[in-house]
Amino acid sequence: MKLNVEEFEKYKKQFNSFLDNLGSEEKVGIIAHANCTDGMASTVFLVEILKKRYPLLKSNIMFLSYTAGALDKLGERYLNEGISKAFVLDLNADVSLFDEFENFRKKFDVLFIDHHPINPKLIIDNKVIKTISADCTSLTLFRFGEGLIDYDVWSWLVCIACVSEFSWKKEENLKFIQKYYPSYVPGDESSDLLKLVHKINSLVTYYSKDSMKAYQIILDKDFDKINLIHEEVNAETSRCLKDFEENAEVYFDKHLYFYFFKSRFSIGSTVSTILSVMHRGSTIIILSEVEETDLMKVSARNNGEPLLYSMNEMLKSGVVGLEGAMAGGHAPASGGSFLRKDIDKFKEQVKEFVNGKIN
Repeated sequence: MKLNVEEFEKYKKQFNSFLDNLGSEEKVGIIAHANCTDGMASTVFLVEILKKRYPLLKSNIMFLSYTAGALDKLGERYLNEGISKAFVLDLNADVSLFDEFENFRKKFDVLFIDHHPINPKLIIDNKVIKTISADCTSLTLFRFGEGLIDYDVWSWLVCIACVSEFSWKKEENLKFIQKYYPSYVPGDESSDLLKLVHKINSLVTYYSKDSMKAYQIILDKDFDKINLIHEEVNAETSRCLKDFEENAEVYFDKHLYFYFFKSRFSIGSTVSTILSVMHRGSTIIILSEVEETDLMKVSARNNGEPLLYSMNEMLKSGVVGLEGAMAGGHAPASGGSFLRKDIDKFKEQVKEFVNGKIN
């Protein structure tokens, strides 16, 4: 799919219109997806743009996970701090936190930039920028920032985000990546770019509970620290990959896998992504407990071409009727959570959904 130039220009105009209405010295909120390379890179690029447009403007950065009440609590804090305008980046809030998000939009002036599938109930106005899945949020902001972002300084980070989000599946985006990394070929584990992707993903994972630390290390370009962290996270990831092959539950002639793991790192997304490449065409569902809660976290991937069904649709079917459950994401990659007591019900509903699709 080629870039829709007319649509891009419309979105860029919406973005610049929102910037034009900022006070030169006011304080604005930046809310981005936690534990996510795309969310982190999006924040880096937006801050770069704001610094060039408004050198005295202050940014209040918050990385949020999909936790019930997260936006409500943040809204209270914004009111106390006198923040009236906010950017929401790469956060599937219109699906996973819909009611909270709509309430948040009523209280604050919000520009929403995201590339997850849109909720049909979302109220669309000139402050909603929803791109297709392949046009990840950081890539969109990188393009918006032409002439403001130092492309020579930050091209490595946008390319890492593009690979992490499978943006290369769109031909134009693959050409964009290859402009900076000419030797990059999707799936080539020996490529320098993919090695960088793994390292930054390890950094984001390592500080999953404090994304600001990962954000600062990226700003500092502290690759010595990044390399050390990657070694530690990579060793744990390798352990889980080996354990998966020995202990995963397998269904439908190796089409569907369930794997529960325990780790000091939040590596479910990383493990599911790697396994979806190793077991191409199979659906990989990774389950782990959320510390100090009664929640189970789930990450689902399928790297098949073409996909028989959407991971997003599958997980939504899996959590139907489950108390306090949520799910959302993209067709090849999705995530969610539900109460531990409902794990058997979740599995049965997923199996029923998958069986219906493959038969």
